[in-house]
Amino acid sequence: MFRFKQFAVDHDRSSMKVGTDAVLLGAWCDVGGAHRVLDVGTGCGVIALMVAQRTPGSCRIHAIDIDQASVSEAQGNFVRSPWSHRLTVQLVDVNDFFSQASFDLIVSNPPFYNEDVLPPDAVRAAARHTHAMSFDQLMRSAARLLSRHGSIALVTPVEARDALTAAATFAGLHLARLTQVHSKATGPAKRLLWQWSKQPCLTQRETLTIHRPDGQFTEHYCTLCRDFYLKF
Repeated sequence: MFRFKQFAVDHDRSSMKVGTDAVLLGAWCDVGGAHRVLDVGTGCGVIALMVAQRTPGSCRIHAIDIDQASVSEAQGNFVRSPWSHRLTVQLVDVNDFFSQASFDLIVSNPPFYNEDVLPPDAVRAAARHTHAMSFDQLMRSAARLLSRHGSIALVTPVEARDALTAAATFAGLHLARLTQVHSKATGPAKRLLWQWSKQPCLTQRETLTIHRPDGQFTEHYCTLCRDFYLKF
């Protein structure tokens, strides 16, 4: 079990476990004005729980995954949380998911596969794995499920920049925020945090560095994750 300040999650059985990428996305995504949130590829449900902690009681968060073990584990984590009445989870593929009401925010940290990001052997392995989805599938689904002023937030490897940009542009989405994540200031960016909007907008760009030269966490990273990690 992984313990945060206000909740804890079991993540032994789910396809997506607690990791730096998920915590970054859950802490970083803009939840302002969100009344309905969809977590695509929820895994153990950690991002949905973080969003629940950051939003008012009127906000409802629905999580989906195509892995039964993940759905079961997320359900247990939701029930034990302080926000159980606001969290639901469903076994369904995002391509087959339909909702009568649209979503103000979609969050996702799924195991993508793309020929432009992974080596050929990894692409073939991921394509055979039922948990994988393409950037095109996710962004088309987001455009279909988002409200008029809604947005989708996700985290990807830096190598996915061109592929995701092309998929989002084709889906008619506009880049609202982009944060380059560096492990150390002297090293290259490893991850990108994105938020794409259905409405045209100016892009807010910034850089986040996780570690100082001495190996300690930077103040920026501590401030971002302070409400969640016990060690901060």
